[in-house]
Amino acid sequence: MDATGWKRADEKQRLLQRLTELLVEEQREAGVYTRVPHYSRLEQAAHALGQEVSRLGQQRAVAEVAAECAPAAACPSCGEQHEVHLEKRMITSVDGPVEVVEPVAYCRPCRRSFFPSA
Repeated sequence: MDATGWKRADEKQRLLQRLTELLVEEQREAGVYTRVPHYSRLEQAAHALGQEVSRLGQQRAVAEVAAECAPAAACPSCGEQHEVHLEKRMITSVDGPVEVVEPVAYCRPCRRSFFPSA
């Protein structure tokens, strides 16, 4: 790993630590620690936080893919070039719903939408 990679790994660890501190603060305010909680309650809260991070990561990664898409694409049926635009839609990942943007083009002669890929 190069210096940039090490710096990114350190930053990620710092942010993950801060997220866990915020999680404990929320649990403390909710009274979770007034008695010894069942471990599953602590695990469930941590897992929910991880799922939230996962959904945001997926959303950001899909946006990056969409941003790299060409402004026009050929229809898979007739080969004619058509303008590509971005549309939002909800998908359900294993970690819950994620709003994504995806490139979409429409071919009037073929009367079909298509989703160009690299």
